[in-house]
Amino acid sequence: VNVKEPPRKSEIRVTEYGHNDLPAVGFTYLTAKLSDPDADALRVANAILSAGESSRLYHALVYQQQIAAEVLSDENSLEDAGLFIMGAILSEGKKPEDAEKSLLAEVKKLQEAPVSAAELEKAKNQLITDQLRERETGNGKALALGEAAVLLGDPARVNTDLARLQAVTAADIQRVMKKYFTDSNRLVLYYLPEASKKEGQ
Repeated sequence: VNVKEPPRKSEIRVTEYGHNDLPAVGFTYLTAKLSDPDADALRVANAILSAGESSRLYHALVYQQQIAAEVLSDENSLEDAGLFIMGAILSEGKKPEDAEKSLLAEVKKLQEAPVSAAELEKAKNQLITDQLRERETGNGKALALGEAAVLLGDPARVNTDLARLQAVTAADIQRVMKKYFTDSNRLVLYYLPEASKKEGQ
């Protein structure tokens, strides 16, 4: 199988209904494959957005605005292409449109201004610490080698991935946010309670 997903040409909007009690809003963006140098900057951007309660999404949507009960993002780079996911489970009584606006505002902030040195260092330290912990076990070492061999095409890349993460700069973060997080590359998902469909909302 050698089918590549074509680039998105315009924003896609989808509304689904489920048995969830609270609405959720999510974005996806097509991004770089794992062997692309951009993948490292995307990983750091992901940590800045959602790693812990001091992350940008948590601080803005959960703590300050109280729009969301939970926030998330995930950078999923694979052999052929990547997918960046971000979203929020709304607080009771909040509107999906408001959560969408707040999520987009956090994307725009990363595009318009470089992250601080302290924020960048914290995100890289989180990622590197997680990887080192994983590699303390035999299974973790095997998974890291397997990923390097299969997805990167070179088992020796396992010896340089931490250095590549450490080399990511604030300018790299800003660049990849502008490159991939565009209006035309965005899928917007509203996942709403089934009850709201019955009520015609």
